[in-house]
Amino acid sequence: MVGNELFGLGPAIRRHRLLGPLFRALLSKRELLHGASWSVAAAVVARSSNLAALIICARLLPQERFGEVAIIQGTVGMFGPLAGLGLSATTTKFLAEYRTADRLRAGRILALSLAMAAIAGLMMTGALILFAPQLAARGLAAPQLSGSLVAASGLLLFGVFEAVQTGALVGFEAFSRIARLSCWNGLLSIPVIVLLTYLYGSQGALAGLTLSVALSCLLNWIALRAACRRYDVHPTFKGCSSERHVLLSFSLPSYLSGLLVAPATWLTSAYLVNQPGGYSEMALFGAADRFRYLLIFLPLAASRIAIPALSRYRSSGDHDGYRSAFRWNLIFGLLTTVVPALACIALSRFLMSWYGVDFRKGWPVLSILALSAIPTVLNTQLGSALLSNNRAWSRTVADMVLTIVFLSVAWVAIPRWGSVGLAGSFVLAYSAACLMMWISLRKGHAKS
Repeated sequence: MVGNELFGLGPAIRRHRLLGPLFRALLSKRELLHGASWSVAAAVVARSSNLAALIICARLLPQERFGEVAIIQGTVGMFGPLAGLGLSATTTKFLAEYRTADRLRAGRILALSLAMAAIAGLMMTGALILFAPQLAARGLAAPQLSGSLVAASGLLLFGVFEAVQTGALVGFEAFSRIARLSCWNGLLSIPVIVLLTYLYGSQGALAGLTLSVALSCLLNWIALRAACRRYDVHPTFKGCSSERHVLLSFSLPSYLSGLLVAPATWLTSAYLVNQPGGYSEMALFGAADRFRYLLIFLPLAASRIAIPALSRYRSSGDHDGYRSAFRWNLIFGLLTTVVPALACIALSRFLMSWYGVDFRKGWPVLSILALSAIPTVLNTQLGSALLSNNRAWSRTVADMVLTIVFLSVAWVAIPRWGSVGLAGSFVLAYSAACLMMWISLRKGHAKS
């Protein structure tokens, strides 16, 4: 039972005009609720530990040095989707569909995804090291950051592999194991990041973050081997060439989405740090953005189960189950985002002061980013529905709209309002993408 029907309040809630439908949907989707609860637990630990580590780092580092750490993370983040080739979402979707129906095919897709992630990660890491001097000097207006970019290249390599591993674990629906791994990684990473930051400054912070991702890769690898044994899925390269259409029909549009959004995000951040006082503004934005991640972690954690669940319903022809799961995911996302976002806006001055007195003035940035959490969550929920329905190209078109709006607004807003302008660009860009995806889903529903 779901919390013994919420401590005996089930009958009253069932009769409520607004809460009744949601409560009945939760009871009818106990499997989804179980997976979502473990995903939420994993995200709570991961996001909280990351926020705690960065708050301590911000207090240990001068504001501009913290801004440098933020922009280096953003630069590495730009290369991540380029190296990931859209493989994380691909692995999630097809393992969810074939882990029991076609174990041989599931093994081929898993082996192919991991191998391509390793190859692409190595190639893109080499590119980051090679072009680090140009990126630092021309893109970030800080030639002295070239060495830091090279030192942070491990974040890229391990990050790409970790993304595909996590995608595979989600495809196996190993949510409880993911939660335990996140807990161990969070507990072990915080003291390492803080100690290295205290001893070596911004370079130490980057080294600590890299070690944290490397540890996550190791733990994920152990968990993935266990999941393969459980489902009797054996990764193999035999017959992998028969899966090339998977890469063209699903990975390619997912890759193009990353190719659009990630560089656009980095370009706007680089544009910000090139303004007068840009690194201080970047520090404010980076600090506020951590709270945005905390705001969206709950619905996005729950939505991690959306692609495998929706894919299973679709492949089995259960259209009613598909629609019910989609509505549950959407309603849950809104309910768990709107109220916390409003609370974050109301407490923005207090929350920003956690980073230090100099960060308090960044409360407008936090307020706007908190508002942007709502379309960000909707963007993920609607995108999951498109991907599960084999409409990855529609998602790519929406991301194209997002990129155009994002760059256009940022070009005008950042010189005038700095980090506040960058935050506003997020709101407008993600809202435009949500509108595009909603229209696409409505058209698809009408045709079906």
